[in-house]
Amino acid sequence: MFLNIFLLGLTAVTLAGFWLLPGGVIDLRRLAHGRLQVDLRPAYGADTVYAMLDAYGNRGRVWFGRMLRADLVFPMLYAATIWTLAASQSATHAHPATLLAQGAGIAAAAFDELENILLLRILSVYPARHAWFARLAGAMTFAKTCGLLMAVGVLAAGIA
Repeated sequence: MFLNIFLLGLTAVTLAGFWLLPGGVIDLRRLAHGRLQVDLRPAYGADTVYAMLDAYGNRGRVWFGRMLRADLVFPMLYAATIWTLAASQSATHAHPATLLAQGAGIAAAAFDELENILLLRILSVYPARHAWFARLAGAMTFAKTCGLLMAVGVLAAGIA
């Protein structure tokens, strides 16, 4: 129980940091004239990625790069949180829903890591444009979103 509370708290504090710290989501959103950054959308295409990077300017691109590097650790944290929460909901045996929540959490984290790596690659060669990488990053974001929704949905339903 302590581990669940600790991981849930750490996940919440990390999310708050991503949003509230200087150069975070709120600052990037301001630079992009109110538009939400790509990795927080359910999906996107190449035009959206490059429109955001253009809107960010040099300072925003530096902030976004820092955030992406920090986000290389975050998927491991939320996957561990999902894993332990699901395991604690069915402590006596491996219920199929537990395995579904855990698998979806791990898959979401893997897709998130790939998304971050692709976006860092795109950022590293900017202003050159590689539409294929951007489309693939968007597909990883969609897959991450689906995995997270499935894992959280199973946990919230309490059927794990």
